[in-house]
Amino acid sequence: MAMSQLANLVTGGNPVVIPEIPEVREYTIPELIKELSGHYDVDPALALDIARCESRLQQFRADGTLVRGKKNPRDVGVFQINEGYHLEQSKVLGFDIYTAVGNIEYAMWLMKQGGNRYWRWSQGCWGAN
Repeated sequence: MAMSQLANLVTGGNPVVIPEIPEVREYTIPELIKELSGHYDVDPALALDIARCESRLQQFRADGTLVRGKKNPRDVGVFQINEGYHLEQSKVLGFDIYTAVGNIEYAMWLMKQGGNRYWRWSQGCWGAN
């Protein structure tokens, strides 16, 4: 389930409320991935590599629009979570994949459950590191 404590995050000038971060401050996407990977016991280096390959560590474009997949526009956000496969489950678990925090935290939950299997198609990018 989504964590309960709240803090503020500013990414790309868009304030976002994030779950259970030890202090209130601004977090970059890499810092947020490192922080949340620790809560889920996920390898932060692998998570960062995957996010770099999937979205260049972006949830939103400079114009404020959500980053969507080039090949599949149903892939959204930092970890390119697919709406068709994951939207309902993410909602049930309390994650909003349309926010940086929700997208990253749901990805950490997925990695905790199934490793990197949800990102195999991009393994040529992140697996080469």
